[in-house]
Amino acid sequence: MKIMTTLAEREYFLGLAALLNSMVRHGTYVDKVIVGYREALPSWLPPLHPSKNGQAFTLPSGLEVELVELNGSLHMVHEKPKWFLHLTEVLAPEATEYYFFDSDIVINSRMDFYGEWVREGVAICGDVNFVFHRRHPIRKKWAAFARAQGREITNELDDYYNSGFLGWTHETKQFIHDWNDAFAMLAPHSGNMNEFRVFDRTAVVLSTNQDSFNLAAMITAQPIAPIGPEAMGFIYGMRLMHHPIGPKPWTRRFVPEFFNGKPPRESDLIFWENVNGSELRPLPDGKVKSKQQLLRALRFLGRFYKSLA
Repeated sequence: MKIMTTLAEREYFLGLAALLNSMVRHGTYVDKVIVGYREALPSWLPPLHPSKNGQAFTLPSGLEVELVELNGSLHMVHEKPKWFLHLTEVLAPEATEYYFFDSDIVINSRMDFYGEWVREGVAICGDVNFVFHRRHPIRKKWAAFARAQGREITNELDDYYNSGFLGWTHETKQFIHDWNDAFAMLAPHSGNMNEFRVFDRTAVVLSTNQDSFNLAAMITAQPIAPIGPEAMGFIYGMRLMHHPIGPKPWTRRFVPEFFNGKPPRESDLIFWENVNGSELRPLPDGKVKSKQQLLRALRFLGRFYKSLA
């Protein structure tokens, strides 16, 4: 069995709709989706029925989506390693492949490629700030924390990876344990983990979940299979998905931001092209179509407005 998982709360359910629509559009591949969620579920979801671990619904394509209430009070991003351990050991221990996408990601490539990828090792993607040398002073501090806990540095890395996507298999699930270990090493240096970030990059920890993710890649004995920042659409190249950094597409005020020199990103347009689709339609069609037209117009005008600014 192949499992796709994500985490969602509040307005991120709109991202979930775009994620699921885009996944099915590109071949589905997985057998089941398991969503960890907090707070109220949106009213636009299909009819729910009780499931083994919570509630579930079935998409028009036939794919089952199970909703499991998340226990934990940390900022949602910091719940990732614990959630993946729970998924792997409790919710779906029989699965052969696991894929996590942040619920603001839109998939832009055939889904069976992810199966080809994960069979080469733990699948990870480069971050927008990709270069992070093995002798970087912050990375050396992480290594010292690991060695103090009796862990060796098995991978000397020069790159920094984004925790918005992860793929692993039953054979490489030890990586999830390594991530939880790395998270425990960095948590005491992280400040208030109810916040996404507390410090800046001069601190030993910028974002606990993502820094520990990178430390896990340093200490794991599992094979890793990295693709660079092009995988998330941060640069041109192999755009397997679009991952908007900063303000999310459903929160942006596109016209005022355009006149402040911030035209719509490609990831904004991709989201609005997928938020209503074959599987879920959380928003009125008229609103979605008008938003698509606006973004196309602003992106076209941005070619000239930026060149004259």
